[in-house]
Amino acid sequence: MTMLSDEQLFSLVKQHDRTAFDQLYNRHWLSLFNKAYKRLRDKEACSDILQDIFADLWNKRAIRNVDNLAAYLNTAVRNKVYTLLAQGKAGNYFIQPFEDIAGASQADSHFNQKEISNLVQLWMESLPEKRREIFRLRFYEGASTRQISEYLNISQKTVQNQLLLAFRDLRLHLAHYLASVGVLTLLHAAG
Repeated sequence: MTMLSDEQLFSLVKQHDRTAFDQLYNRHWLSLFNKAYKRLRDKEACSDILQDIFADLWNKRAIRNVDNLAAYLNTAVRNKVYTLLAQGKAGNYFIQPFEDIAGASQADSHFNQKEISNLVQLWMESLPEKRREIFRLRFYEGASTRQISEYLNISQKTVQNQLLLAFRDLRLHLAHYLASVGVLTLLHAAG
């Protein structure tokens, strides 16, 4: 029996073929889980993300048009991860490297989800108005880049560029803050 491509399997899924869906699920689950886990370091959150993505794929199979399933799934994982990060529900992604440096355990960590969320809120307030709106629509409202471009009457490429700039800035902002706090923690522990 020849192995069917993702697109062939998805065509069968659109015809309500559960076996084809299971094959796609089994084919992609581990690599998608690893992709999410590299960013979140939270097995439960990663499993939830994949459950949501595959449930959505099955539930909307009749209306979903996907040309490249692997790209679609990878983008869906990335978007879900970014949404969790933006909502402050996955603070450990940013915290973990600094906890390791400071030798802090999970119980006595100086960082918590609320602090990360507050940092993201402060950072968002510092963004130019248009970039802040694009970020909010994408990661708090769940709008696609196409929907945002139509809503704001700008090109989809502009939306993508603004999101890229926002994420670079957010990573630097949080890394700088957490590194500073980590150094202060080390100095305090040494003193």
